Amino acid sequence: MSAVVSGGIPLRRYHSFALSVKAEILLLPSQEEAVPEAASQATYIIGEGSNILPLGNLPAVLSTRYLRGYQVLKEENDTVVVEIAAGENWDGWVRFCIAQGWHGLENLAAIPGSVGAAVVQNIGAYGVELAPFLLSVYGWNRRIEAWQDIPADACRLGYRHSLFQEEAWRDQFVITRVTLRLSKRFEPVLTYPDVLARIDPTQQHDPWHVYETIRAIRSEKLPAEGSAGSFFKNPILSLSELRTLQKKAPEVPFHPQPDGKFKVSAAWLIDRAGLKGHRIGNALVHPRQPLVLVNTGSATPDELWSLAQHVRDTVMEKWGIPLEMEVRPLFPHPSKP
Repeated sequence: MSAVVSGGIPLRRYHSFALSVKAEILLLPSQEEAVPEAASQATYIIGEGSNILPLGNLPAVLSTRYLRGYQVLKEENDTVVVEIAAGENWDGWVRFCIAQGWHGLENLAAIPGSVGAAVVQNIGAYGVELAPFLLSVYGWNRRIEAWQDIPADACRLGYRHSLFQEEAWRDQFVITRVTLRLSKRFEPVLTYPDVLARIDPTQQHDPWHVYETIRAIRSEKLPAEGSAGSFFKNPILSLSELRTLQKKAPEVPFHPQPDGKFKVSAAWLIDRAGLKGHRIGNALVHPRQPLVLVNTGSATPDELWSLAQHVRDTVMEKWGIPLEMEVRPLFPHPSKP
């Protein structure tokens, strides 16, 4: 079945910034067979709306949040292969996996959004990314009007990136199912200082303890509502770019990457540019985590957009580093690819 709601539908409950914007049509398929018809009407395709910034009233929006369920496809001594509907809540799925004795996702605790969106963003946190667990995605390609099963190695997964963000695929492929391979053996990943500082060494082999520790760390850094989590990506620099930055900021934190480049903390760059707690109207740079922009209750799309631009411009002026948005802006009148 597919619910279609039309006529200026409030979207406040359908995206995590909770802005007072509307959609001309809201398409809410709850079964996979309803997706092709819904997709034919949609301009934008979203999950739970946890990584979008609507910049005004929108045309037709399709949300996959009501596609639910899972199926175990294969089970072996050490691993399990499971297919999950794209609309399942990500954090709920992580908890379910721990309860089943399926492991690997514990460090991705409390990341907002759905399972399908987790693939689109190739989510990652505290030393773990989704990519190593992904086997394939299945969904409806509205360009060719056909169902497709896309293997993980064709999804072009990178740092907070996937094929589905690229212009030719954005809003053209509706992910309905995701297939993951998970381990039946828990091996804690404790490479980040924040986690090491909080973990109880006597319980570090308990997956629930690791999950709850990371969940607690995230809850201290992120507001309960009115944000999309990290608004900007951490810049990836070449060695020469890093050395240029270190001339201005010798103490800048960085992490070497497998490809020989270096990931620099965007939060640090924003903080040291004096932007922590900066406000434009009712839009705020979070005072504890400057990577997060917040609707404090009645912010307008223009206020949040202006704040985002101000942060980018200020960081560029002070450090010479361009910040790339992780959050996707949705425009009232999008241009077609």
